[in-house]
Amino acid sequence: MASTITRPFILAALVLAVAMPAQAMDYDALNGRVDARAEKRISSIAPATEWAASAWFGGDRDKLRLENTGIVSDDGRIDNEGGTKGIDSRFFYSRLISDFWDAKAGVQFTVFDAGVTRTGFLAGVEGLAPYGLHVDAVLGVSQTGVVSARLEASYDLLFSQKLIGTPYLEAMVASKDDPAIQLGSGLSRFELGFRLRYEIAKEVAPYVGISFEQYTGNTASLVAAAGEPTSLVRALVGLKVWF
Repeated sequence: MASTITRPFILAALVLAVAMPAQAMDYDALNGRVDARAEKRISSIAPATEWAASAWFGGDRDKLRLENTGIVSDDGRIDNEGGTKGIDSRFFYSRLISDFWDAKAGVQFTVFDAGVTRTGFLAGVEGLAPYGLHVDAVLGVSQTGVVSARLEASYDLLFSQKLIGTPYLEAMVASKDDPAIQLGSGLSRFELGFRLRYEIAKEVAPYVGISFEQYTGNTASLVAAAGEPTSLVRALVGLKVWF
């Protein structure tokens, strides 16, 4: 079992080693940053706790990135989110390709409810579109042969120097069904939301918000068969920090 899980990571490490020779790193200006968000998702139907953390280390041109996200229901189960989330860890190498855009490639390891795991390879782009829209678009292929496309987009609205509103969108498309994790083909899930944060300091900001989630197509059928809601509106309360 261990070799099955680690084999994609070993292969990916070899690929990254070839793609990123030591001299490619910008050693003249090495920096790093950690961003984290912890959030309570309040609902009478499906309350849960979600987190998202990311860290990068490198220079202006080349970076190594580590991301971890997850959502756990109030009864302690990992929320599969229609096979689109679980507890997800990603390792990327990213390279600056224009003034505001990075290309990235790496590996992913996700734990879903009941101990089901998925590994895969990822590639995508992340950066700022016109008018300050932050976009993160990633293509992936898992060990079960599912090809997926994930899009996350957000925009900061400055009501004052400290009060900032962030509308956001998350969506995922899958090439085929993976019933073990409740993932269906086509548009699997999308979420629209809004977070309003108050920056006590630039590095610390509590926030409130609201989200609307919808499972669609085959994913909705798999989620409904498990006795779970296919549409959710939840209030959000959380804390965002960086250092």
